[in-house]
Amino acid sequence: MERNKLLSYINYFMKSLNLFIIVCISLIMARTTYLISNSNNAREFLEQIPALPGKPEYTVIISISTYIILWLVMEFKEKIYDRKLCTMIFFYCIEFLLCTVLLITLNMSYNGILLVVIADIIYHIKYKNNRLIFLSIMIVIYILCDYEFVSLKFNIVPFQKYLIYYNMSIQNYVLGIKSMLTSINIMVFILYVVVLMRIQIDENEKILVLNDKLNKANDELKVMNIKLQDYAEKTEKMTETRERNRLAREIHDTIGHALTGIIAGIDACLTIIDYSPESVKNQLTIISKVARQGINDVRRSVKALRPDVLENSYLKDAIEKMLDEMRTTSKCNIIFENEIGELKFDSDEEDAIYRVIQESITNSIRHGKSTKIYVTLYMKKKDLILIITDNGVGCKDIKKGFGIQHMRERVELLNGTINFEGKNGFTIIAHIPIRWGDNYDKSVNCR
Repeated sequence: MERNKLLSYINYFMKSLNLFIIVCISLIMARTTYLISNSNNAREFLEQIPALPGKPEYTVIISISTYIILWLVMEFKEKIYDRKLCTMIFFYCIEFLLCTVLLITLNMSYNGILLVVIADIIYHIKYKNNRLIFLSIMIVIYILCDYEFVSLKFNIVPFQKYLIYYNMSIQNYVLGIKSMLTSINIMVFILYVVVLMRIQIDENEKILVLNDKLNKANDELKVMNIKLQDYAEKTEKMTETRERNRLAREIHDTIGHALTGIIAGIDACLTIIDYSPESVKNQLTIISKVARQGINDVRRSVKALRPDVLENSYLKDAIEKMLDEMRTTSKCNIIFENEIGELKFDSDEEDAIYRVIQESITNSIRHGKSTKIYVTLYMKKKDLILIITDNGVGCKDIKKGFGIQHMRERVELLNGTINFEGKNGFTIIAHIPIRWGDNYDKSVNCR
């Protein structure tokens, strides 16, 4: 911040110094012209110069007003927000035109004003290639806009000729001051460039430091993501293990208990069948009750495993509710095409259909980054066909993770098949044989 203020002060001092030099040179040229015109030495002066001098009042007014306009153009350029290259070129063309008018008015006696424009170019043009192009052009112009070079082609009254009217000591004094001010202007320009380069070097170093911090943060984020993914996989495995243990307990407590009772009853029947047939009938009745109770226990356990949404509503409503929630949370366009109508199947079939759709949609949004997903259901003979396709990134090398493995297991338990394709987006096609129980609506469309 302090260096930026210093840069502004140097720039303001350079502009003020150039204004002072231009005022002094134009006043000397105008005053000398007036003095020569009012003396008897006008003819002698005209014989010594290669061209007629301009009107004194025009020299002062044009040179000072042109420089003030140039200063105002530079200040206006600081206020605008549009820093496109074409806009900057437009302003630099105006500045160059004003400099040309100023140099011609002063008879090429002072070209230090070009250093102000060069400093302005260095500050405003950030891209290295563009800056080099403009700097090269302005440096060439600065070299060419010297009196000694221009006078070879054009007839111009040199500044030194205006000093002939004065004695030698005044001439030396004026030329010495002009040379000193020109040197100061060059040194101030060099100081401006050095400070500006130092500021830009510091900014580049800060950018490098910030980039290093950003790269480190990205690396740490990648590590955390890997750890989070590992944690999620471990959590999923632990959840699966707990679920298996719970299922094992359920099987042990229900089916195991029922089978134990049935086996014990059958053994008792085998023992008494020869001498007490009536007792066998009673025993078989008891065994039948135990078997029915076991079936009821199994049904209750399976029912507890069903998703709550299926427990409280029909499959079609449950799917539509799930898709609505997915649309709201992910902003993904999910299109559901149900060509079957009412979806009334056995519990295990409904569970499999619901879970496959749920897992597929989740994978499409989370891993495939999909914005559009199609879910299609239709019948083909005795098979329900489920097709889920998306416009995501796809996956050429499909790895069998927990999600895909669970979908395959659910479908295969129903003697169905499921296929995956990841070339253009991701597509899942499942064929599920339907047992057509009492829940199925016979009026549905079949292919």
